[in-house]
Amino acid sequence: MLIIGFDWASDKHDVCILCPDGSVLYKGEVEHSAKGFEKLQQKIASLEPREDEVHVALEQHDGALLAWLLASGYAVYGINPKSADRARDIFHPSGEKDDRRDARMIADLLRNNLSYYKPMHAQSDETLNLRALARLRVSLVQEKAALKQKIRGRLAEWCPDVSKLCSDLERVWQRELLHRWPLHEDLTKAEDKDMKAFLSSKRLRAETKEAIQCVRASRATHVPRGRKTALRMEMKFPLDKLDTIIDQIKQVDEELESAYKSHSNHAVFNTLPIKATTSLAMIAGAFGDRRCNPADWSQYASWWGVGPVTVSSGKKKLVKRRRGCDWQVHQALLDFSFSTVFNVSGCWASDYYKRKLEEGHSHNGILRALSSRWVKILWTIWHKGIAYNEMFHREQIMLAKTKIRKSG
Repeated sequence: MLIIGFDWASDKHDVCILCPDGSVLYKGEVEHSAKGFEKLQQKIASLEPREDEVHVALEQHDGALLAWLLASGYAVYGINPKSADRARDIFHPSGEKDDRRDARMIADLLRNNLSYYKPMHAQSDETLNLRALARLRVSLVQEKAALKQKIRGRLAEWCPDVSKLCSDLERVWQRELLHRWPLHEDLTKAEDKDMKAFLSSKRLRAETKEAIQCVRASRATHVPRGRKTALRMEMKFPLDKLDTIIDQIKQVDEELESAYKSHSNHAVFNTLPIKATTSLAMIAGAFGDRRCNPADWSQYASWWGVGPVTVSSGKKKLVKRRRGCDWQVHQALLDFSFSTVFNVSGCWASDYYKRKLEEGHSHNGILRALSSRWVKILWTIWHKGIAYNEMFHREQIMLAKTKIRKSG
């Protein structure tokens, strides 16, 4: 058996190979390339021919190195960066940082705690595609929000009236208006025929057209002549990027919907009370398609930051939330829970939310607690491959309440 620790970097990786007794068999660097991976594979095979007896630990949770390790058939373990930092303090109390020593430290961390770690499992291509598309969409939405904020900030600073008029840049007419007349001064100087052609080409309500004409007729704020050229560019460039990203999100949405519908989890998750593709695709991809010997539902809730974390020491005991989690899945669960409360009639989640609100809990705290309950339900229907049943769940809630009354 071999224990291997990696200290990941962009161009090369430090690697340390240990025996079960802790003696070092190999220390070196691996080039971040197919050639480098092949050389390391040959080295590992010369020390241990059986892939299932090779245990690998690294902090990385995505990328070519991780994909190669999983494809090679090794038992791969993801190390939480916080755990690695704390272990580094044990091995190097002075705070010294060295990549080679870190590789040895990560290998020793796995060797001494092998029974506590669970190996990663290679997922199907369908799951990998679903996960990648869902996370790509989140990244694009964040970039879109940043661009919108940048444009609104410039408008609020120099053209406050136009900023109020174009407060929702998701609307095509607002972006096109800013493309043609980026400054308030440009809008006031627009030719009547050009403005008439613009308004007639858009299906706008009468009050919207009137608002545009009012801003056009109002007095523009003063912009120094030396700032106008650069300011127009500061509006144009992010607007061009925003148009591109909005189109890209539409393309990703189409691919995401197709990937979600063709995934093995769709048949089960499609029975849930809401059909929000973006949230459910993220959650379905996070669960994956390996239903054999999965982690307990509470571990999933903890990984995704919706499960309670109990801290007990002496006479002190408190419950807190976990912040170091997969925040993208965390947000998808919150969005899903929010929809089951406010967008679905007759769902048990709405009653739960109202009851907790009356007890004095905060909105965000209730959504996290509700998400934890939903994770238990999602895990059950996913693990067993059964459809969601609203009536069955309500019966279980009533049964639990009855048991509490009898025990009380």
